[in-house]
Amino acid sequence: MSNEKQAAYWNEIAGPKWIKIGDAMEARLANITQLLLDTAAAKPGETILDVGCGTGTTARPLSEAVSPAGHVTAVDISTPMLEVARTRGGPINYLQADAQTHNFSPTKFDLLASRFGVMFFEDPVAAFTNLHAHLASSGRLCCITWAPLAQNPHWQIPFNIVRAHLGEPEPRHPHAPGPLAFADAAYVNYILAKSGFSRITVTPTAISIIGESLEAEARMATLFGPPGALLEEKQPSPETREKILTEITTALSPFQTGTSLSLPATVNLVTAYH
Repeated sequence: MSNEKQAAYWNEIAGPKWIKIGDAMEARLANITQLLLDTAAAKPGETILDVGCGTGTTARPLSEAVSPAGHVTAVDISTPMLEVARTRGGPINYLQADAQTHNFSPTKFDLLASRFGVMFFEDPVAAFTNLHAHLASSGRLCCITWAPLAQNPHWQIPFNIVRAHLGEPEPRHPHAPGPLAFADAAYVNYILAKSGFSRITVTPTAISIIGESLEAEARMATLFGPPGALLEEKQPSPETREKILTEITTALSPFQTGTSLSLPATVNLVTAYH
């Protein structure tokens, strides 16, 4: 496997964390999931590869869309997340593998789909070259990645609070594997063109994240994304962590109206063709 670090991270750290709060996470990402499904527009009879499928949230509706003659293969490197996906049923081939190197032959896919599953490759050109090789000549790619941090207040606000308490994160390459690896639209265009794709579009798309509550959203911010990564790096005391959590809760309150919590976000909607 070429993505040993990411495999370890998603098997030992991120995967188990996601599973613990999975229902809440999926609820907050519902608008983004629907954006992927609407844009991908899977059709009956198509063969689909869901890249970085996680617990199967996108694989299941994709499978329903292509039934009864179509088929979905859903690939991920996380054992715990795939175990959850398999318990949820559906005629889906859940495959634990590294999509950067795995040979999916003899299948040729009509659609490569992914919601936040393609930003973690150690070598994205190698990964997308491999995926392109398994795409039918008439096939298409549809995936969603995060836009820059500054366009995502649900992360930027908590990140600023964490940074104020704990200091700057260790320097890292802006395109290093992680949630913001594909934030730069020009970089995404370069990767896909280098990998053989054509008719590439990267469209920054404003969308709302629906939070369960201020407290739940603040806690989510301390577990995932840039603020969660900075907390994991710095390992503050429980007292400091609790203070940060309280400040994030307060800082997100302007986005609450009554019992409704809607946080502005921006994603990159990426489409391309063989």
